[in-house]
Amino acid sequence: MDRIMDSKQKKSVTSRSSFMISAAWIIFLLSPCLSGCKVTMSFESDQDSTNNRWTIVEGGSSRTVSLAEMADDLANDDVVFLGETHLDHQTHLLELDVIQRLHEIHQEKGRSVIVSLEMFGRNVQGILDSYLAGEISETEFMSTAKPWNNYKTGYRPIVEWAKENQVKVIAANVPSEVWRKVAFGGGLSALSDEERSMIAKDLLPSTVRYWQRYDRTVRGHGHAPSAGSPEERVEKVQSLWDNTMAESVFEALQSSEDSVVIHVNGGFHSMERDGTVHQLLLRDPEIEVGTVHIVPTFDLAAVVDEETEPVADWIVWTAATARGDHSGRLAIYSPRPLRYLIDAPIPQQGQSLPALIWLGSSESDPDQELKRLREIHGPSPIIVVVEQTYSAGKGGEWLAEDHRIEDLWTLGFGLGQLRDQLLLQRNIQADHWVLAGAAQGAEVVVSISAGDPDWPRVWIAPESGPGWFGMEGLSDPPDEPHSGPGIRVVTTEEHRSRWEMELKSRAQVGTPMEVRVEAVEDQVESRMHNLLGNELDLGPQTKNFRATNPNTPITKAPIEIQPNQRSRKPLIFSP
Repeated sequence: MDRIMDSKQKKSVTSRSSFMISAAWIIFLLSPCLSGCKVTMSFESDQDSTNNRWTIVEGGSSRTVSLAEMADDLANDDVVFLGETHLDHQTHLLELDVIQRLHEIHQEKGRSVIVSLEMFGRNVQGILDSYLAGEISETEFMSTAKPWNNYKTGYRPIVEWAKENQVKVIAANVPSEVWRKVAFGGGLSALSDEERSMIAKDLLPSTVRYWQRYDRTVRGHGHAPSAGSPEERVEKVQSLWDNTMAESVFEALQSSEDSVVIHVNGGFHSMERDGTVHQLLLRDPEIEVGTVHIVPTFDLAAVVDEETEPVADWIVWTAATARGDHSGRLAIYSPRPLRYLIDAPIPQQGQSLPALIWLGSSESDPDQELKRLREIHGPSPIIVVVEQTYSAGKGGEWLAEDHRIEDLWTLGFGLGQLRDQLLLQRNIQADHWVLAGAAQGAEVVVSISAGDPDWPRVWIAPESGPGWFGMEGLSDPPDEPHSGPGIRVVTTEEHRSRWEMELKSRAQVGTPMEVRVEAVEDQVESRMHNLLGNELDLGPQTKNFRATNPNTPITKAPIEIQPNQRSRKPLIFSP
């Protein structure tokens, strides 16, 4: 349940929706330096709360601290949760640094540290113990312990450090073959006694709030949300993971009165002290718990310090510089240009102009699109045509199938920079500028702009239903309502029901949308241009597209934001 933050999220270091990552510049390159991570590392300067690697902020406040200060505070807790983004290289370096610091602090107090990892199933605990004790080789360990694909780039440094320092490591999670059997083979009743022993003995319900977040997020994994109360969902895989990891941590803590446990898991499992944290505290409310939520960002200097509801005791923003092994590929992150064409009339003194930013179909030629849009909308507006990501200047794909999310990050970041540049350099009429797209360009536009107050006026003419946009995970509602009007979708009767379903889902998280139905399929884009011409305040000068029925059916959904059903228990532990 690992999520990354995109450009539509407000970059507040303490916001509850900060588990998504900021918009990115990404080009994938093989990065051999990632495969040989050194186990020991020098600590960052204890004097700086920010550096070129991370910024640390106290949850629920805007106070930045040094890594040493955060570690000193966490040293007062019995259990520390490190909530991560699984593939971020800088995050894993930070985790090792925190573990090392806490180990040194507790050694001085006569306490031992136990490391607990989501990344290993309980069934390999014996193998892990044998490797840490030096009884088997790393080759044998790797072949039998079933580590995650990014083990070498992500978790090997932690395990090797633990081996070197004789630190216990807990394989905390449900084995993958067991939870898959539960999910696809008939539930808990299908398990043997041995398989059932790999899952927590007691399955306790999660919170309503947790399942709300889960249901919004699983869309992004291609799953339909499940219905039912928390009590009815205790045997769902997500519940099995949280219950089992919590029990593993609890039992590790009980095994030694002088030990503290540092548990590493995906951020979703521990944010808002929910998920695995909630399950642990159900087992013993007296346990002192500290939480760290680690969020990679591509613009560390732009992180905004705001006092809002915290997602954790400590929020650490890391500079996203490299990505660990994913599908056999490593990556470094680097800038990529977003090319565009602009036709900007010269305004009269004191005059501000409307503006249209346009993303066309994959087949469209940007030069021809610029001419076509000028002919459609007349001489007044500034027109910007964005070139496709994979284009030689005469059309090309917006997204590559094997890394669509990375391409969306790149486009989201680039469009945000383009917007800021236009506002800075051009005298744009603030309430008369529009982001719009057709066909494949419409899919990019709607994904990037959904819920983003920086794109208040959006028009799209898609060729089909929501597609992959309809599977995107949904973040929490924003702290401040979207000013609207938001996204206007012009579609056909054939695709109406799917867009209206998406409209209702988006309305629940505060994203304003409208669905307008055009009876004739080949008139969809023309209808959109007529409508956005009015948005640009062009009046009758939008031309060359035949006007369609002004009584086109419009569907709107009231914004009914689900209340956050969450505990108001203070999230910060005093030393």
